[in-house]
Amino acid sequence: MKLYEDLQVERAVALLRPLADPLSAATPAQRVSAYKYMGASLAILGARDSAVAAFSAAVARDPFLDLDPQTFTAAEREAFAQARRQTYRVAVRPVAAAVIDPRLERLPLVVVATHAGALRAELSGPGGRASLLYESGVEGARELAWAGVLDDGRLAPPGRYELLLRGQSALGGGADSARVYLDVRHQVEPLEDTLPALGPAQLLPERHPRAASTRALAGGAAVALAALAIPAVVGNSHLGGGGLAVGGAAAGLAGGGLGFLVRRAHPEIPANAAENSRRRADRARHNALVVERNAERRARTRLAIAPAAGATS
Repeated sequence: MKLYEDLQVERAVALLRPLADPLSAATPAQRVSAYKYMGASLAILGARDSAVAAFSAAVARDPFLDLDPQTFTAAEREAFAQARRQTYRVAVRPVAAAVIDPRLERLPLVVVATHAGALRAELSGPGGRASLLYESGVEGARELAWAGVLDDGRLAPPGRYELLLRGQSALGGGADSARVYLDVRHQVEPLEDTLPALGPAQLLPERHPRAASTRALAGGAAVALAALAIPAVVGNSHLGGGGLAVGGAAAGLAGGGLGFLVRRAHPEIPANAAENSRRRADRARHNALVVERNAERRARTRLAIAPAAGATS
């Protein structure tokens, strides 16, 4: 590059040719740079065909490559433009890690075609679900945007995605394709848990047990026996006979019998049933609010996107 800048282009070409060799130890980026400066040097030397061939090799390896008009001459840029017209390639920049809110933001995806042609960009992910991002003509670089949703409007599920470009030259330069992979994860605010249904231990009994009527009858009988036994216990004959004692016994039996009949005919406990209904309604209102808040949190789901390698699953 220093030799090129000093216009010692013949020496520059001699050093650049070994670097451009596929068998050299140069990195892909270094090889692209070698072809670029070799093309520029050859253009200065007037070897236009060789310059176009070198530029073609450069753009075939990096379709995003361009020449800065502040640095390269018009002759160099014209040879470079011819190389782009002769060499049809499409490419997409690797996806940068990002977190986006699908309601407000978009993921930028930069694509390029070395010359005019039709381009189709499709993003496919888990389960083969796909989204068509672009289908029209492209020449040069273009920024596409993905909203993080599928074609049916649903939020893209987590998983591995493939962005596939398919291009067809408008100048008879054939077709080309390129792809890049990205991983998508969901970032959701912590969700609340709904309360479980009320269990038997949290509810009041709503019916009297069948034994309750028997206990009522037994209680009345116990009162009657006590009424008859009291005079003998206290040793007062005035309490015995058919007077107060008999009346107390009769009242006890009547009360026990009435309790028995009432419990058998009406085993429900309305107050307990009403209290249980209130408890269930409170629980249902609480859970409905939890579901509503969780839905709002899910609606605010953000997509964490990272570059990935490999094939879609």
